[in-house]
Amino acid sequence: MTADNIVDFSVDVFLIVFDVLSSPILIVMRVVRWLLAKFVNQHVKNFIKRIVHWFLDQRKIRLARGQNIFRYYWYLWLLSPAILMGILFVIAFATGVLEGWKELE
Repeated sequence: MTADNIVDFSVDVFLIVFDVLSSPILIVMRVVRWLLAKFVNQHVKNFIKRIVHWFLDQRKIRLARGQNIFRYYWYLWLLSPAILMGILFVIAFATGVLEGWKELE
C-alpha cells in the first residue's frame, strides 16, 4: 500500500464514521441498502443468468437439429404482440391502482 492509498482510506473511513454519528438514520438506511444489494445479487442476477443460460442451451439444441432461429421460435414470433400487450395492460393496471390509492389518501 502506498501513502496515497492510506490517506484515501483514512479519509473515507472518517467521512463514513462522521456521517453515521451525525445522523443515526443513516445506520438504518445503510443496513437496508446492504440487504437490498444482497437480495439483488443473489436473486435477480441468478434469475437473469438462468434465462441467458436457457437461451444458450436452446441454441445448442436448435443447432443440433439444424433449425434456424425463425423456425425454432415461431411461437414467440406469433405471440410477441400479445405478450407485449399483456405487459402493457399489467403496467396500466398497476398505474391505475397506484393513482387510486393516492386519491384515497
